[in-house]
Amino acid sequence: MTKEKYALLDTDFISKAHLIRKDDQNKLIDRIMEMPRYQFYCHEQIRKELIKHNVGNSPEWLETKISDGSVHCISDEEIIADLHTIYSDSAEAVYANMLRNGCEAYKSGHFEENFIRLQALDYLSISKELFLQELKADCDEIGEGKNLGELKSYVLLQVLSTKLGEQVYVFCSDDKNARSGIVSLGSARCISVLTAFMRLYKEGVLLRKDAEPYLQAYLSECKKHHQTTFRVHDKSKQMQMCKVPCEQVIREMYAGKLELLQNGNLRYK
Repeated sequence: MTKEKYALLDTDFISKAHLIRKDDQNKLIDRIMEMPRYQFYCHEQIRKELIKHNVGNSPEWLETKISDGSVHCISDEEIIADLHTIYSDSAEAVYANMLRNGCEAYKSGHFEENFIRLQALDYLSISKELFLQELKADCDEIGEGKNLGELKSYVLLQVLSTKLGEQVYVFCSDDKNARSGIVSLGSARCISVLTAFMRLYKEGVLLRKDAEPYLQAYLSECKKHHQTTFRVHDKSKQMQMCKVPCEQVIREMYAGKLELLQNGNLRYK
């Protein structure tokens, strides 16, 4: 029997994969959702961020997928409930520790700088309600540009890994620091927008010929942002990064000349 696979979606990936499309009815993100035996998750913060930025009607897309059960949108309340099942009265302390781990993966000292209320709590006597109240208060004060969606996704990733005991695929940002942070938390495998084409090919959902209009749309988006190369590791022991023209990387990717690393980077075989 084929095992289920578990995947986490972040704000950046959904926004970009929603923009990359064959036509209005055929978006790259829809092809991702067609991969067999995958269960997709996102944190509630991702939903809020999509609504705030509203890129290409991606909030409506996510709402539809949540409504039809294609994506499981998990709140902090649900995470605490799951942690109580596993860790009993230590659930709040475990959440805080998971958040601290996520903050450290993002930036050293980030937890101490931004989650002041959580640090002041007495975790031996804290109630679930007070913890969630103080967590929300800290989050409300963090403001923009502090990657709250990524931090909450880091927490959810740790919870899913603990609860399921399985590797989790993270469809995430093209930002290498964000992907390195995810990998530092455990056995998760990162998939960027570029390497999502490899995953779709491997799963038999989008073969090379059928992928062409999506690839052209992706290259068009890259050009809009003045991106003409992708960074790829060479085959040396030092795994040095080299800049390779976007079109060449795509050709070599489908020719089997590149391998996908755990952190979502590509390397020449």
